[in-house]
Amino acid sequence: MKFLHNKNGFTLIEIISVILVMGVLAAVAVPMFDSTAIDDSMAANTIQADIQYAQELAMTRDQSVSITFQRNAVSYDVPADPNGVYPLETRELPNNVVIVYPLTTTITFNSFGEKLNATETFYIRSGGTLAPWNPGDPPLTLPSGELTAITVEQFTGRVTVS
Repeated sequence: MKFLHNKNGFTLIEIISVILVMGVLAAVAVPMFDSTAIDDSMAANTIQADIQYAQELAMTRDQSVSITFQRNAVSYDVPADPNGVYPLETRELPNNVVIVYPLTTTITFNSFGEKLNATETFYIRSGGTLAPWNPGDPPLTLPSGELTAITVEQFTGRVTVS
């Protein structure tokens, strides 16, 4: 009896072995990826966009509009359109992202889109436990990285994330 021997391909056992090894490597490697920086960045960019939305809403509706952020909060309210086109919306921050300073930040824009109070900075971070912290203290550093500062400038309402 003559057997056919094909030397040009892989056997089924070789293919299954390679798939198993790749699966084990993937199971070990995936938990090593840290998405904390992505969460911080996404939260900061979302907050920046919502503050700019409040400013535009104040200008288009010709009245003052405010947005408030609370310490230890994992969500905040995006202002409602005074004309009722867009309802009040609660925005949830991503995984473990929290506002850490100050206790309350209320940003108010007048009908010209000007920020009424002095330049304000508030901070967010992800992970870790909350501790008392003041802007004069050294920055809190966590295994996930440093605090993310969101600054809203007086008059122009320009929002920067750093």
